[in-house]
Amino acid sequence: MAEYSALEKLAPEIQLQILVNADTPKDLYALIQASPRLYQVYLLNKDLALSAVAYRQFHPAVTTEALFFAKISQLEQPLSRSTVMELCKIYPGKLQEELTIPIPMSVKLCELASNIRFFIEDYTRNTLPIMEGLGRSLEIDILPSYSTEDSVSCSKLSDSEAGRLQRAFCRFEIYRTFFARCSSDLNHDLRRCSDELPVRPAEQASMFFEKLPDFQVTEIICIRDYLYRRLRGICSQLEDEAASTLPPETFMFDRDGDFESAEWASGVYLFTENGKYYQNQHIEHLMSLGLAYIRRIFNSTGEEQKNLFVRHSDAIVDHLETDFVTMTLEVLEQKRNPVRGDLPLLAKTDPPFEYEINTDAYLDIPDAWQWAHPRAPPLCLVEKTLKGLRDWGYVFWDIDRLRESGMLGRNREDVRKIEFDEYEAAHTPSVQERLLGPSSPPKDYDLESDGFGEDDLGYDSSMDDSPGDDGPGDDNSGDRNLEDDSPEDDSPEDDSHDVGRVRVESPENNIPEDRTITLKTIALRMIALVGQTLRNVVSPWEDTHE
Repeated sequence: MAEYSALEKLAPEIQLQILVNADTPKDLYALIQASPRLYQVYLLNKDLALSAVAYRQFHPAVTTEALFFAKISQLEQPLSRSTVMELCKIYPGKLQEELTIPIPMSVKLCELASNIRFFIEDYTRNTLPIMEGLGRSLEIDILPSYSTEDSVSCSKLSDSEAGRLQRAFCRFEIYRTFFARCSSDLNHDLRRCSDELPVRPAEQASMFFEKLPDFQVTEIICIRDYLYRRLRGICSQLEDEAASTLPPETFMFDRDGDFESAEWASGVYLFTENGKYYQNQHIEHLMSLGLAYIRRIFNSTGEEQKNLFVRHSDAIVDHLETDFVTMTLEVLEQKRNPVRGDLPLLAKTDPPFEYEINTDAYLDIPDAWQWAHPRAPPLCLVEKTLKGLRDWGYVFWDIDRLRESGMLGRNREDVRKIEFDEYEAAHTPSVQERLLGPSSPPKDYDLESDGFGEDDLGYDSSMDDSPGDDGPGDDNSGDRNLEDDSPEDDSPEDDSHDVGRVRVESPENNIPEDRTITLKTIALRMIALVGQTLRNVVSPWEDTHE
């Protein structure tokens, strides 16, 4: 007869305590796999065991946030506008932590903890090298990502640093669940955005961000900046691969057919010259899909990564995220910081920085926040001038890490000028331009303003003034006709009837005239540009609502 191990002989009450004190879900699984008796105890107390292990995955100061996310994740996604309005009335707020929670919520907590653990490791690997580099020299470039060889020796996080990062990623997921317009399922079918009126950026700002302390707002912004930088780097990598593998014929679309539909259906729309305009909004869409989906992109390579990243870009109009986090943060740039003046002054503000750690601050007012703002908090909740500090996640780190990196010997004003330039990263040549050369802008096309002139609308300025007139039209046409003196600019007669399209000559290799900018494309570009222009404008309705 086989003898039972000492573990099998323990009283059921003690065996249950062993289960509920497992550190991770993996440990719990290993225990019930190793002992049939423990498995029986687990089956009888599944809710209690899973709840205890799920709670243990989070910093005590983050448990309430994680529990709130688990609860709203059980609702039908995407959330309706009315549901979001009701939930925002009680967030952030203290939720009573129950001893046992439903198994689906425990599973959701464990999934969230796993994703956050992955992203904390990736975040430290891609931000701490920036901080250490700046501690050594101000002559560095901030890269989209860093390899494992760039990891720093001091990467082990303190309890407070890990707690702040957990809180920031958890709140990003809550924000995404509230306001993203796409469903949260992870299948590879096209996600259709909800037709319901989304919650506007100004509303998102007032209902979510403005309820948080200024440094906690900055924590979430740091996560947004990091995700954008990493996704932009993957986008650039995919563009390089496409430029080296795709034949130029891939981007030669039939100008006589439905040109724009052909571009969208090509599977390479994001790599076209027109698609380049929408890459930022596509990255915004990917961020809105949440940590679980972004993790799949980060973990994949090759064709799988491309498919996960591009994700039905032929239907990009169905999932453009124009009302998500980036626009909301631009609204916050106009919001005055309500706690300005409440931060205690430091005795010494010039390098070398001297500071006594406040041991009573439980995840409150991070050390690096006081280093960056020694006299008072920022004037507004979001400030563009702090982008350089956010790129290395300054708000998360303790004083010991700042000291060890050499950052305390740096002038704050010099450090914050070094940043990852999102505009420059987004305005590199498209794959189509790299293979076929840049297209010639339509006549009267203003490259500085991305506007378009009368000729783009099929408007004939010669109808206003005859060649012999000396009216005001001649003054306006002087600069416009500098290039018209060249016979190469004369269009064929039949082009005058092609009012709906502006033909584009290919400048090199005598490539056929096969690319066309339609009025629809120009209109879409203008819509995007108008949206960018209006980001900082709050409508009277929104002002009244606030």
